[in-house]
Amino acid sequence: MKKTYLMLALFTSIFLIFGFVFIYSAGISMEARHPDVSASDFLEKQLIAFAIGLAGALAMIFMKGSWHFNKAFTIYYPLTLILLMVVLLFPDRGGSRRWIEIGSFSLQISEFAKISLLLVLARYLGNIKKRSFLNTFIVPLAIVMPVTALIFVEPDLSTAGIVVAITFIMMIIGGIKVRYVMLALVLGLILILVLYSGGFIKDYQIQRITSFLTSINGTEHEQVSYSIMAISSGGLMGKGLGMGLVKYYLPVSYSDFIFAVIGEELGLIGIMVLMFAYIGFARELIFAGLKGAPSLEGKLFIIGFALYIMLQMTINIAVNLGLFPPTGVTLPFVSSGGSSIMSLMIGYGLVFAILAEKEESVEKNEEA
Repeated sequence: MKKTYLMLALFTSIFLIFGFVFIYSAGISMEARHPDVSASDFLEKQLIAFAIGLAGALAMIFMKGSWHFNKAFTIYYPLTLILLMVVLLFPDRGGSRRWIEIGSFSLQISEFAKISLLLVLARYLGNIKKRSFLNTFIVPLAIVMPVTALIFVEPDLSTAGIVVAITFIMMIIGGIKVRYVMLALVLGLILILVLYSGGFIKDYQIQRITSFLTSINGTEHEQVSYSIMAISSGGLMGKGLGMGLVKYYLPVSYSDFIFAVIGEELGLIGIMVLMFAYIGFARELIFAGLKGAPSLEGKLFIIGFALYIMLQMTINIAVNLGLFPPTGVTLPFVSSGGSSIMSLMIGYGLVFAILAEKEESVEKNEEA
């Protein structure tokens, strides 16, 4: 396991270095467009959020994995629902209510809800004695529906979709039959049609989808057009750190389109290093879960966390390449976003809390 820990540390370091460097680099372009902001402001906020997330991760490890699983339905799940309801009481920002404002700091609760849901589903699915349609399909959907509904009404369609995807991932690795997954997909499509016909999906959300569909026919979306231009202009070696030009035209280049900035300034080599790091990170996490988790629920959480990282990474890169509608989904550990980096660090802390518990039990047995 020592090799696994070293590799995880290496891959995490790559993510964080890429993130801090390119958040600052992208911040330079934002500084040029908005004189009232500074590139260092973006980096400083990310560093502060990372420090808070690291403290949260250490707290997770200190409390041990079994404690978190025991409190999944008594603390984590109800607290998640309460906070998602509290969010709706805050003033809207750009037509959405997604943040709890604490002075100059804001928390996007839906980011933390993803980690909480992974924990809750791992706890439930890991303790099923006999698998059936009811306990592997109906109950998990009943668990996730209140969370999804509260996120949807913020409104945050992309995060609600990711929450549903996380649920499917956990159901699949938890032992659900394939035909139930197909049934869930059919029900999901029917629900989307009902929401669309009922006017519950906002105009800007429909616009994102229609813009993507028109781009398939050759009419490129402006954001995606600049993103592809930035990546293609980077060539093999890139233009060099801070030397990107197309990034000055990219919206939210420090977050949603930071992958395009990396492509422009480090080229194909930089992109490949980052993508191999994600693949290696997920591989090591899955290996650690299978070999090092002391219980089925622990294995499910660690593997689920790895697949969640890969899912979000895939969506972000697909958006940057014009293969998926713009969603606002961050590149894990890399994009600017305080709530994103904090929630990921807390989830990472939970992984090590689970693994550390087995290490302690092995050491005690050896001493005995």
